[in-house]
Amino acid sequence: MTITVKDLKALCDRAVALGAGAARPLSVREVVVDPRVLLKCRTPLCASYGRNLMCPPHVMSPHEFAAALQRYSDGLIVQRAIPMTAADVKRRFRGKGLAQLVQSKAYQKTLADSQNAFVELLTALEAEAQGMGHRFAAALAGGDCCLCEVCVAAAPGAGHDADLACLHPFVARPSMEAVGIDVVRTAQAAGLPIEMPAGEHPVWTGLLLVD
Repeated sequence: MTITVKDLKALCDRAVALGAGAARPLSVREVVVDPRVLLKCRTPLCASYGRNLMCPPHVMSPHEFAAALQRYSDGLIVQRAIPMTAADVKRRFRGKGLAQLVQSKAYQKTLADSQNAFVELLTALEAEAQGMGHRFAAALAGGDCCLCEVCVAAAPGAGHDADLACLHPFVARPSMEAVGIDVVRTAQAAGLPIEMPAGEHPVWTGLLLVD
């Protein structure tokens, strides 16, 4: 089912109603897939690589994703503010080094709560699109999934070939970067540039694909 300009506007408006700070449509031709994104999953090795069902190598490769992407026509870039600006970090975690900061339970909880709210927003938006007749609508989130404190992929004895079942299949979604999307260039193409490195305007960025 071909999506109309009216449908795209309705989905953008709905995204904001669900809590997004901004949502903009873009053609899938402007979604940038670059295998170097997955290189950064392994260089340096991300702690979630192979230990999170929504991360490589458990998700489709950039090549597989690019093939599926060609069957879509349009998408929406969706952003939501992360309630942890550089100033907030300095104020709340004064004196902590990067390693201490990352290990801080308060810091981790703030980010996880914000990230989980964002993925729930995206899956709700995906359902809205499907309800409009776009049955292949698919949402991609931002950052590695943290719905579970410990993913089943990280359980003792788990491996890439293990028969693993996600505990939250209707909410958990791979991130844009997990399937090889250059998030910075793609968001910029939609008119929603990302501040790199994140400073006073950190955001979660996700993508809704619609046919």
